[in-house]
Amino acid sequence: MQKILRRVATAERVAAKRKKAKDLKFYKKEKKESVGQSRQQLGMVREDFERAKRAIRDDWALGPLAPRNDVGEWDSAHGTVHEARFRGQGGLSLAMRNRRCQWAGGAYNLNIAVGDRVVLLDGPDKGRIGLIREIDPMRAEVVVADLNKSNIRIAQELRPEGDEKTAALNIELPIPISSIRLVHPMKDPTTGVTKDVIINQLVHGSKLHDRVSGKKAWKRVVPGLNVNIPWPRKGEDSTRDTKADTLRIDVEAKTFVPTLLRPPMPETVIDELRGRYSRFRTRHEPEYIARLEAEAQAKKDRAKLMESMRTPLQELHRAERANNKKKGKPRLTVEMLEKIGEVIAKNRERTLNAAGVSGAGRASTSGSGGGLPPAPQVGGEGVVPPTIIEPTSQETAPPSPSA
Repeated sequence: MQKILRRVATAERVAAKRKKAKDLKFYKKEKKESVGQSRQQLGMVREDFERAKRAIRDDWALGPLAPRNDVGEWDSAHGTVHEARFRGQGGLSLAMRNRRCQWAGGAYNLNIAVGDRVVLLDGPDKGRIGLIREIDPMRAEVVVADLNKSNIRIAQELRPEGDEKTAALNIELPIPISSIRLVHPMKDPTTGVTKDVIINQLVHGSKLHDRVSGKKAWKRVVPGLNVNIPWPRKGEDSTRDTKADTLRIDVEAKTFVPTLLRPPMPETVIDELRGRYSRFRTRHEPEYIARLEAEAQAKKDRAKLMESMRTPLQELHRAERANNKKKGKPRLTVEMLEKIGEVIAKNRERTLNAAGVSGAGRASTSGSGGGLPPAPQVGGEGVVPPTIIEPTSQETAPPSPSA
């Protein structure tokens, strides 16, 4: 038993070691890709800055003779952001995400949700309030509706067909969570006036964890004031019934009642559940039965046609086989048996003569003990197998009663 336990422990350690190495390899690969994409985006930002500064210098120094920047791939899109810079690829480390989400309770227990009213602390829309439309937890970024907009270039292959004028699109860019703060209306206890308040810190309280489903729920609280900030209400389902939809009342209506006069399931349903021409079915369509009968008759006709196409030699052999079959199995007559005995005796005598054994020698050998004579060499090529000498009728006769 101890040996089995040691083997189990060793296997568990080896499996844990392999899993750790695999996770480390996957983490390094993801980190390498993320770092490469970040460097690529930073390089594109530097190129955009250099291009903008060069354009300003050319406009100042050359004036009307300055080279144009709105040609080629940047046709009608000069001054826009490259589509590769629209949104960062990959994810950030846990430390960076916690740093960005520090005021909102951390990356794991984020105390903001879609539909919250927030105020921007950075960017051209600093001080404006908007609703959160999207949250990216892997990069700790949010998209605020109608705020932090910018012109994004659309590549030639991404533009809609027939619309060559739309070279840029004005959309919202993601903004880090550290650059926003929650806005919630609160009542002033002294004046009794309700005003929008910027909340700079949120913590979670009354946390619940369902181990069965894995769901977590908690309340977001303003520290120091012990004020619970309610979560935003989820919008109602905006789906509507159309003419092509089946209403729920029609789906739940009971339209089939089985009786004793018909089977409990229509044949059309059986055709849907099983193959219409399945060989496991007990009921088949008349067309299917007629088709099978036609196929069987065609096979018979083909066999008859093959019989009619036999050659004369094949006909002769067929007739001979039929006659032999009618005669039945052959039986040996007395004459046949005598002939067979003669042939066997001749063959045996020929074998003894080839071995050099005479009749007298056979009698003396059998009388001395029934042993076998030595097998002489025949022609020096091989050894003739010994022959068993059978006793004569006199030797095998039973003794007389007087003896």
